[in-house]
Amino acid sequence: MTGGYDDTDNESDDAYEAAFETHRAALYDLLVAYADEHDLSDGFLALLASDIGLSLRMIAYASETEKPSVGGLRLDLDRFARELGESVRDAKKHAADFIAEAKAAREEEEGEEDDDDDDEDLGTDEGGSDEGGPDETPDDRRS
Repeated sequence: MTGGYDDTDNESDDAYEAAFETHRAALYDLLVAYADEHDLSDGFLALLASDIGLSLRMIAYASETEKPSVGGLRLDLDRFARELGESVRDAKKHAADFIAEAKAAREEEEGEEDDDDDDEDLGTDEGGSDEGGPDETPDDRRS
């Protein structure tokens, strides 16, 4: 595989992790944009991405193995299931942090919406100007 990263590459762990995070972020952004464009739920998107990941793993086995076999594919799928299991276990370990971040992001988003609503409530005076509010004196106005 030209330019790809797999277990046989001689890249350092740091370089591999950097490449992984770069490509993960880019693909994540593409998937989220697609989901937004087509009004797909996060749960549905997760199922689609999982299905695509499984299909790609099977294709990788078939294309990168000199003599692919049914038994070999089954062993590779077992390996893939273990790798996914490790990812899920790691996510569970960090569940409290994730929920705290998600709640904070939600509160921040709701706060921004409230700020937008407050801005809309300010309105303008009868003449269409936003100057000369009830508490403003002529000296408070900008020249």
